[in-house]
Amino acid sequence: MTGHSRGPCSTGLRRARVRAPMAAALLCLLALPSGSPHAQVLAMVSPTQAQITVKPNEGSSRDVTVSNLGATPVRVRVRLSDWTLSERGEIGLAALGTTAGTLQGALQFSPAEFALASGESRRIQVTANLPGAGPATRWGMLLCQVRSQAAASDEIGPRAATELGTTLFVSSIPPDDVHAEIIGLTAAALGPDSIQITARVRNTGLRQIVVSGEAALADSGGVRLGGGTMTSGLVMPGASRYFQWTGHARFAPGGCLATATLDGGEPELLVGETRFVPPGAGAPTAEKTP
Repeated sequence: MTGHSRGPCSTGLRRARVRAPMAAALLCLLALPSGSPHAQVLAMVSPTQAQITVKPNEGSSRDVTVSNLGATPVRVRVRLSDWTLSERGEIGLAALGTTAGTLQGALQFSPAEFALASGESRRIQVTANLPGAGPATRWGMLLCQVRSQAAASDEIGPRAATELGTTLFVSSIPPDDVHAEIIGLTAAALGPDSIQITARVRNTGLRQIVVSGEAALADSGGVRLGGGTMTSGLVMPGASRYFQWTGHARFAPGGCLATATLDGGEPELLVGETRFVPPGAGAPTAEKTP
């Protein structure tokens, strides 16, 4: 039987950051499949992720390069798309203009369509300009549909195509002006010698953050019983997200202390603590969060 420990949760603690873990770059938010198993399209987009920091009502530009690495000519069509991110880290495309952080009206690009010969590359100029009103941070995808212009001898139906994406963030907030807090921490036994520690983090700032960190389990004397690296990822402004570590650990019959130490990009680390009582030792069942 799975045991759950929902002890008093101490969150909002901060420790001086000894070192800043390298945040996992969002180099590929979405994997977009090719159009057919005998596709003759081989293309690349660079960069796959770009951050544009702007001042209100002042434009800033970046280049996105599309390269045809295949042996046949292709045609490229460019469009913008919104995307969503759930508390569990699930990502999905959404129609442009349907999310609170949409790039619609805040970003233009040119050209919108062009041809590439074999081995040829071309730059797309992306220009961001945030209005004074509205969200201070916007995000979306620049999608490049690359379609072959040469038919294969055995081809039936539409010609081979693939869609490449560049994740774009546009913000008027400086990169170091970020704020987050741990708003919940739970520990759950998954068996006699395994545990899952879950932290819920809210981005209380106006710019996106990437969170990474460690979880640990210790006895009342501070002796480490288990722990490891938690999942890492993006948290959008005003949103929250769960981060977990699952692994083997020893349990102290008298109870343990589960801890999450997270780096959200601030000078101090976020620290959350909760008491964990092994199954069968009178563990409370109600979760307590700040």
